[in-house]
Amino acid sequence: MSSRMQGMDTDHARQVSGHMDSNAAQVAGIVQQVGHVIGALNWQGADRHAFESDWHGSFAPNANAASQSLGEQAQVLRTHADRQDAASS
Repeated sequence: MSSRMQGMDTDHARQVSGHMDSNAAQVAGIVQQVGHVIGALNWQGADRHAFESDWHGSFAPNANAASQSLGEQAQVLRTHADRQDAASS
């Protein structure tokens, strides 16, 4: 019999998924904080309008979507770990 492990180290997978969740929350928090800072800028004119348009129109939504996707993938990893444990018991 081979001594190599087959399947998943479920404890490590859950640890990784926790890091993924934590980082997803950090990204979402940073986007929110930066959005507040941008809103408080003392800046007038077309350049501000263009910058805010880019921020609200693409950057913030894309960053939030990445954060959400990271959180969803963390859940997928936990689900795989649960299934691995169930299959191994």
